[in-house]
Amino acid sequence: MAEAVSGSVSGGIGNSGQANIGSSTTAVASIQLISNDGSPINVGGSNPAGAGLTAGVGGAYLGASFGADASRTAGNIVIDSSNNSLTGIMEAINKGNFGVTASIVSDGSTGTGATPNRLILTSTATGQSSTMKITLSGSGGNPPDDALVSLLSYDPGGVQNLSQKSAASDTKATVNGIDVTSSSTTISGAITGVTINALKVGSSTLAVSKDTSGLTSAVNGFVKAYNELNTQITTLGGYNTETKTGGPLLGNSTLRNLQASIRNQLSSSITGLQGSSLTNLSQIGVTFQKDGTLSLDGSKLQKAIDNNYADIASLFAAVGHSSDPDISFVSSSAKTQAGEYALNITQLASKGTLTGNLALPAETTIAADTKWTITLNDTTPPTLSNTQSVSIPAGTYNPAQLATALQSAINGVSEFSKAGATVAVTVDDNGMLKLESTRYGSKSNVTVISDTGSAVSTVFGSASSVKGVDVAGTIGGYTATGDGQTLTGAPGAPVDGLKLTVSGDEIGPRGTFGFSQGYAYQLNTLAAGYLGGSGVIAGRTKGLNDTVKDITAQRDKFSARLVDIEARYRKQYTALDTIIASMNTTQSFLTQQLEALSANK
Repeated sequence: MAEAVSGSVSGGIGNSGQANIGSSTTAVASIQLISNDGSPINVGGSNPAGAGLTAGVGGAYLGASFGADASRTAGNIVIDSSNNSLTGIMEAINKGNFGVTASIVSDGSTGTGATPNRLILTSTATGQSSTMKITLSGSGGNPPDDALVSLLSYDPGGVQNLSQKSAASDTKATVNGIDVTSSSTTISGAITGVTINALKVGSSTLAVSKDTSGLTSAVNGFVKAYNELNTQITTLGGYNTETKTGGPLLGNSTLRNLQASIRNQLSSSITGLQGSSLTNLSQIGVTFQKDGTLSLDGSKLQKAIDNNYADIASLFAAVGHSSDPDISFVSSSAKTQAGEYALNITQLASKGTLTGNLALPAETTIAADTKWTITLNDTTPPTLSNTQSVSIPAGTYNPAQLATALQSAINGVSEFSKAGATVAVTVDDNGMLKLESTRYGSKSNVTVISDTGSAVSTVFGSASSVKGVDVAGTIGGYTATGDGQTLTGAPGAPVDGLKLTVSGDEIGPRGTFGFSQGYAYQLNTLAAGYLGGSGVIAGRTKGLNDTVKDITAQRDKFSARLVDIEARYRKQYTALDTIIASMNTTQSFLTQQLEALSANK
């Protein structure tokens, strides 16, 4: 910068109160370009060097770091002489199935030294945490191949041999003025019971209301379906006084019993409901008419919707409510009886764990080529696929980083993920590493054995694994069977088939559980009893078919008897005819003799 002076001037650039006779100063500064989304920066123009920049494309993004997400899986692939081509690497990554897909794109370049084919790696998950880090290691203590390192090695906070073209980001929105973030385009939890799908950037107004029209249509559909069934039953088993003809099943006891059972169920009140003021159909406007059909009072239904919306579903479905918020209803069977049952828990379900007996240091180093043999949720007898060799990424970790790396490595094993087996790795309050199967019950277990590299004792000490146990207790005083956190009522008891999920941390009495069977559930059970393969109608049909077969057999036997009788009669007739012929011959002879005697007189 140059400063021109005229007249009597003091101060100015480089002067402190002295006479200013003009001066020239050069200011030096640096410029740093940072991409907001991690994409490469293209520097061009006529003189980029004048701004201290270098023309071209910069592939690395600055100020980045990588932190493993424990909820994501780490994956390992082996590259050897059988797959050390770009296509082979792509196929190996895709077969790994650990949250990254690979593809090959050609940029169309040609000529000597051209490398048109590019390997593209894309995360299958969305969200800001969906970044990736790729490290390579050799086998047998040898370093990795330099060409593979140059091609694949990528660390957002270090060497970036790959170029990030699109950075992962979260969905960001404001709901009622409150900032919300989601790792996908789906936003849940911002409004209770509502899931928002963010399709584009912009503003919108969302109105949330009860789906009263859908509920009204469902109840109308229920009434219509019953009336259609009632008409069909009347047609089959009724008598028309005008035509003086009866239906094909007039007087049939099975049809009469079915109709009576349906009407009896719909006329009865629902038992076992807890905290509901609705117990019968008439309270929502559904009543029987003199002709046996159902009618719906729309105003009464609307009143029930306005005042007891949440209770209407309980009138139709099989539902269960517990006085203990940590005990929830799973399912029931046709043998489960409605009622209120006392709950008593004698044992809580637990998970299989391996907890270290030494506190982790500030940093733990995992050696290269570390592999542990891990058995997860194995059965008796053992299942081969439940035991796998797991590669633990080499590096120096603080306790939290070590827990994340170990969890990702185990959960990234394809055989475990296929079986739905996962683990959670945490550091407890005493600084000890805890490896835990996410499954509850006696089928939950985890064991770790050193194979190569760093020993298991490095992080777990001399700790031993502990197997999980199933929940145990009674429902309504009846024995129940535990499977993980699920408690199932014993066969033959009123609670037969009732399944509950028991969580929480208390044993002993846990309140009561009310179970009710709504009208739709009861009708479904009734229909199954009539229409099933061993149902009433199938049994009656078999009986009728057996009767027809018996009549046919009797007819065949009678026909055979007629043939025998005819043959016997024919034989007897033939014999009689022969006797008569003989007697006629004798008669003729005697007549001749008598005539001769008369002539000799």
